Amino acid sequence: MRVLARPAAVLTIAAASVLATVGLPAAPALADSTRDKSWHLKALEIPELHKITQGDGVVVAVIDTGVDAKHQDLKNNVLPGVDFYDDKAKGRVDRVGHGTAIASLIAGHGHGPGKRDGVLGIAPKAKILPVTIKSERSPLIQPTAIAAGINWAVDHGADIINVSLSSSFNDELNRAVERAYQRNVIVVASVGNRKDSIIGNPASHQSAMAVNGTARNGTISKEASLPAEQVDIAAPGEDIVHAIPGNSYDTGLGSSLSTALVSGALALVRAEYPDLNGYQMFERLLETTRDEGEPGHDLHYGWGALDIRQALTGEPDGRNKRPTAAAPGDDGLQQWAHPREREDGILVFVWAVIIAVLLLIVGGIGGTVMLLRGRARRRLAESADAEPLEEMSAASGGVPPVAEGPPTPAGNTGQPANSNDEAVWQRPPG
Repeated sequence: MRVLARPAAVLTIAAASVLATVGLPAAPALADSTRDKSWHLKALEIPELHKITQGDGVVVAVIDTGVDAKHQDLKNNVLPGVDFYDDKAKGRVDRVGHGTAIASLIAGHGHGPGKRDGVLGIAPKAKILPVTIKSERSPLIQPTAIAAGINWAVDHGADIINVSLSSSFNDELNRAVERAYQRNVIVVASVGNRKDSIIGNPASHQSAMAVNGTARNGTISKEASLPAEQVDIAAPGEDIVHAIPGNSYDTGLGSSLSTALVSGALALVRAEYPDLNGYQMFERLLETTRDEGEPGHDLHYGWGALDIRQALTGEPDGRNKRPTAAAPGDDGLQQWAHPREREDGILVFVWAVIIAVLLLIVGGIGGTVMLLRGRARRRLAESADAEPLEEMSAASGGVPPVAEGPPTPAGNTGQPANSNDEAVWQRPPG
């Protein structure tokens, strides 16, 4: 799976854009109706699958706007994290509401008698590691801030890293995603929504798991998705009930929410199969999806729709295998083969052709300049030899003429007199 990321021209997402990824309605949902409205739980068979695992011992980092650690559905599930703009907050204060929504879908445990009310996350016994990268002073989220958040999460024990936002191409961000993968930490990123027009980073990076959104009926969402060759998987992304700060709830849509569900699914896989490396995590989740849309990989569903039951109880079907074995990557990890590699190869070829043409142009100009300089020197030498030596001596103030040496052919400037002589362009033999 490991290749060089492409420099795509994409837009940096502002905080307002991040919020728009979760379309918030005017009227918040009531706590006692929240569970009933969470249609995605039934669609993904979450109550039954929780009999297998609930994500015990897994840490999921949420790179976002912070998480409301006091929310009744997240209490005791939010670890001390980091806030890059407020040391005292430790990521446990949500300035916007986006991060709390994402965290609740991953590891919300509900509340009330039997915890039957509120938001139930995909992995309710997993822990959230909040990483706040949103500054109150700026509406923008810089790609370097996302990179710093990923690196911090890797260094502080994250098993999965959820990035439900997007940014522009950035080398530092690419290196952070690759570093996480090489340490068996999977970065799960949202592809974007229709209004975004083009996929951003880190979803566009080969080592991230890029997520699109689906509607209630399982078809690809018209709003919570983008067609892109980088898409890996699709998950529910419309009418998703989630928590917001202050023990409140809302319903929204967006691939941000789909990304949170996939992160929760990976937490269940990690809990059930703790010895899997990064490549095997990709393999188990993507090669157990339901192949929707066009056969094989497509621009909307990627490898298919999320199927958590199959990921936990089935076996990868090998749909991503090539005729020859993939070469090991750094640290012994295999490369996750992906259709993007074809485009990368084309880009390399195109750039090679462009560079070759530029070299030919520069070489031609250089050769022409050298030829013209040689001709100018010969003309100057011929003009100088034509003047009488006595006149040159008189003009120089009566300097006595130099002693004659061996006769020098007219026009000799240290170069062969014949301009067609190849010795002019050849380096003397060593």
